[in-house]
Amino acid sequence: MDTKVSTARVARSACRSCTTYCPINVTIEDGRVQTIEPNRDAPIYDGFICPKGYALKEAHNDPKRLTHHLKRLPDGSHVPISSEQLVEEISAKLRTLIAERGPRAVSTFLGGANTNQPASGALQFSFLHAIGSDSFYYVNTIDQPGNFMADALHGTWAGGRMRPEKLDVFVLIGSNPVISKQYFSQNPGLQLKQLVKGGTKLIVIDPRRTETARRAHVHLQCIPGEDPTIVAGLIHLVIANGKVNSAFVEQNASGLAELREAVKDYTPDYVASRAGIPEADLREAARIIGEAGHGDIGSGVGPSMATRGTLTSYLIRCLQTIRGFWGAAGDEAVRPHVLLPRRAFKAQPNAPRPAWGFGRTLRVRGLQQTVAGLPVGALCEEILTPGPDQVRAMFLHAGAILTWPQTDLVKRALESLELLVVHDVEYPLSPTAQLAHYVIATMKTFELPFTSQQNELVGMTHAGYGWVDPYAAYYPALLPPPADADLMESWQIYYRVSQKLDIRLKCCGFFGDPGAAPEFNMQREPTTDEVLELMCRDSAIPLAEVKRHPDGHIFDEAREMIQAREPACSARLDLANAAMLDELKAVRTESITVRRGTSAEFPFQFIASRLQNTTNASYRPADALKTGYNPAYLHASDMERLGLARGDRVEIRSRHGAITGFVDVDNDLRPGVLAMCHGFGKGPGQDYDPRRDGANVNNLLHWEDDYDRYNGMPRMSAVPVSITPIRSTLNQ
Repeated sequence: MDTKVSTARVARSACRSCTTYCPINVTIEDGRVQTIEPNRDAPIYDGFICPKGYALKEAHNDPKRLTHHLKRLPDGSHVPISSEQLVEEISAKLRTLIAERGPRAVSTFLGGANTNQPASGALQFSFLHAIGSDSFYYVNTIDQPGNFMADALHGTWAGGRMRPEKLDVFVLIGSNPVISKQYFSQNPGLQLKQLVKGGTKLIVIDPRRTETARRAHVHLQCIPGEDPTIVAGLIHLVIANGKVNSAFVEQNASGLAELREAVKDYTPDYVASRAGIPEADLREAARIIGEAGHGDIGSGVGPSMATRGTLTSYLIRCLQTIRGFWGAAGDEAVRPHVLLPRRAFKAQPNAPRPAWGFGRTLRVRGLQQTVAGLPVGALCEEILTPGPDQVRAMFLHAGAILTWPQTDLVKRALESLELLVVHDVEYPLSPTAQLAHYVIATMKTFELPFTSQQNELVGMTHAGYGWVDPYAAYYPALLPPPADADLMESWQIYYRVSQKLDIRLKCCGFFGDPGAAPEFNMQREPTTDEVLELMCRDSAIPLAEVKRHPDGHIFDEAREMIQAREPACSARLDLANAAMLDELKAVRTESITVRRGTSAEFPFQFIASRLQNTTNASYRPADALKTGYNPAYLHASDMERLGLARGDRVEIRSRHGAITGFVDVDNDLRPGVLAMCHGFGKGPGQDYDPRRDGANVNNLLHWEDDYDRYNGMPRMSAVPVSITPIRSTLNQ
């Protein structure tokens, strides 16, 4: 008789593949994850997780994980190094570099890793402040910097957005919540279904008939890169149709006359012709927007990567303002804080502020610090260019080789550093970690405690994140690391190096105020829970109270009402920022073909896309996808014209480089468009099999291609490309 007693237990946690943070139940037995299921007792999610959540089982149990830190030898190989020796050697190198080159020689980059280990961002920023460096780079400036810029140029509404249950219309531009989870984060398919069933008209602007667009009342399936043209056309029609919310604008905004003049030539026939959409559909979208009493507008990565993201974001805010689509006094506010300090909501503007011209100017193409941060578009050249402030050391929380444009330059820059420290969990090493002097072996999801604060932080600058209602959650670590492992949480390197350098470290929080931040006890290393407590200090609801709710909780006591306008308020939203209207004029007067860049040689447009089963550049276990590669999706008519069948091998070439792809059919794409996902492939010179590893689309991109002159965001989508069958290896 089998008398073995089961040790299985079910523990609550959250998926951290993105900031949606879906609640999950994790069945654990003998130190291994057995199953992942949605936590159906958690509020607001309705028992939802996506395939990325289910894949956490394979990700955690992967036997090939990195269990010891590594040091690179002169021949390029890596050997194990203990935590103590790692900290000792990194500290010694930093001490010398700072003494010889100054603190700005030390830089950091924070990418998606902060989603899983939120304390890393807080300590990274705190560490740089402590050593006197402002060389802090963040993913903002190659993701959606236009949101930050537009909020500064236009001003923001202190009352926030309108509540979704009241919306008559929701406009989504280049965003597909079913996959990205932006705007409708919790069970997005169900949310969209309920929204439409409740009477909300959904308008989607996207070159692909996405899962979201299939539910739309109007889908404007446009030529990639024409988002500002379409939004300007909608503003033109709203004004021409007499649908400006005059009372709201007269009290809260200025510049309507200038905006009217700026969009007067964006007539329906011009916009429809240029953007490749039916004029009747454009007019119908404008009619719905103009007649809606309550509405909201959101944009995603697509318009940002297709260039002129700041202009698009600015025009979106202008459209919202002329329709008065902002929260009103007496309404319940959306996205109140729980694990951040309380936020006051008032039905009044916050005045515009400088988006640039206030901080550090870099040595590259006149790029400068903006409200979105230091431009990543300058970072590689800041590393390679000799002189004062040259970056010589970097702590990298991202897979730069697979996520930054112009891969050859990225590799050259990272290889030139005197100190490159990369955090990783996978072995064999990722393409970026292979270049590192030191690779820090770090924890996996279920070995880390977690709070939902990060989503609140992101929601402060992007309306697609945060929770509409005051939800928060905390989950403890569920499993210890492997017994024979020597690991380190991402934040610990900054604390331990600070100890070695004998510097005081404050818990500034993410972009917190260093002056008001409490100091760490530098004699006793805190636990991660203690760091999280410091990060949540002065929160609307104490973290200790959040911990009392193992399924997460909606804290009604944190709800906020939008207060009336202050009688003395004189701030006004700006509908006529000079830089934005000048750029809008340039769009109208430019050569469309020159701007777009397509030609007989490059007849297609590459657009960035997402896959449901993986977060673009994140570690993915084996079998996460049906293929190891990222398919090159085309409309069937384009496949037929090129004489291609599913799985055929092609060369995809831009003016900047070429990749190998394997085509597949997506009839939801607009003809003439090629869609591929970022985060695949390898770096230059690395062992590479395109069918096994996929294609690194960053080889098609260039930092100087149509870049924003302030935040440095280059063209990363709507890129003109050619597609050539590789006949000798078709179906190989």
